[in-house]
Amino acid sequence: MNVNIEVKKSDSFRAFYLFFIVHTLQIGAGLMGVPRILFLEAESDAWLSILVGGLYLHFIAWIMIKILKEYENADILGIQNDLFGRFFGTILGCAFVVYIFLILLTVIKNYIEVVQVFIFPEIPIWLMSLFLISLMVYAVLGGLRVVVGTCFLFFFLTIWLVFTIYKPITYMDFGHFLPVLQASPTEILSGARQMTYSVLGIEVLLFVYPFVANKKHVQLPVQLAAGTTTFLVLLVTVVSIGYFSPYQLKETVWATLSLFKIISFSMIERFDFIAVSLWMMVVLPNVILFCWILQQSLHRLFRINKKKSLYGIAIMVLISSILLEYRLDINRLTDITARVGFYLVFIYPLIVYAAILIRKGWRKGRSS
Repeated sequence: MNVNIEVKKSDSFRAFYLFFIVHTLQIGAGLMGVPRILFLEAESDAWLSILVGGLYLHFIAWIMIKILKEYENADILGIQNDLFGRFFGTILGCAFVVYIFLILLTVIKNYIEVVQVFIFPEIPIWLMSLFLISLMVYAVLGGLRVVVGTCFLFFFLTIWLVFTIYKPITYMDFGHFLPVLQASPTEILSGARQMTYSVLGIEVLLFVYPFVANKKHVQLPVQLAAGTTTFLVLLVTVVSIGYFSPYQLKETVWATLSLFKIISFSMIERFDFIAVSLWMMVVLPNVILFCWILQQSLHRLFRINKKKSLYGIAIMVLISSILLEYRLDINRLTDITARVGFYLVFIYPLIVYAAILIRKGWRKGRSS
């Protein structure tokens, strides 16, 4: 496997689009239930955990860009091969493949469960899975530019949902935030770690970087995407803490979506039905991007034909989503994926960057 990737001009895109790629991949299934998860760790001081987690998110994005800029046109798979050798590089690449497959599966399963709970309790799992996977395959077959265009388009089709949160804000009780700073530093850091679980997706940068045409301008859109993600998580968490009582928030699995229940218009009585339906446009870019990363990784690691690997991924995801039926199993899989993702996305890049610095220092010492 070559360290650097030769990219056709027809497959490249401007750094400007990284904002939409990174942000849409972070805001997906995780945002639906993040207020409850953070409240269980830090309670009313969950907002402080988000600020700490957001700062680390910006830091790890900076580290990833520093790693990528050490090479001419490489992704994480090529970098691993160069640093650790072909054998260990392939093993680490397989770890990323397994992780991406698991996160793709959990995104699909969590959204299907939301649809079953909020709208169609009797809808067959296979039908919803087949519908999402068909859209996924159709988009990925169009190539990376279609994948990027999906992120760009769906961002503008769904961002307006943020403004509908004004109604729950009018019912907030700011007494729910008192006393301030009651959580211990350990609880705040634990909440920050849980926050990073919910915003996994920054790792897409490690795979799409070679396809960016103007690499000098990567830093700004990526940091803006991380900042926007942090702001949205902070917004829905603060509103949820103020709107729900502590007991309600601990028991409400999808607090973000539940906020839409009180919103109604003269022509739309149950706006939460609309919100859950529109949330598919939030989830779908996640599914498409993760599938593209899987396809690209399998091609890079094992030279597997891209079309064949795409159909293979689709079949495996469909079978796995049908077999994974019960909520307890979905929760367990989501927790495992989140833990693996935390170490691969928020710890592993530090090791890679340290290895690059050590090798540069060693080479400099030999040449002097």
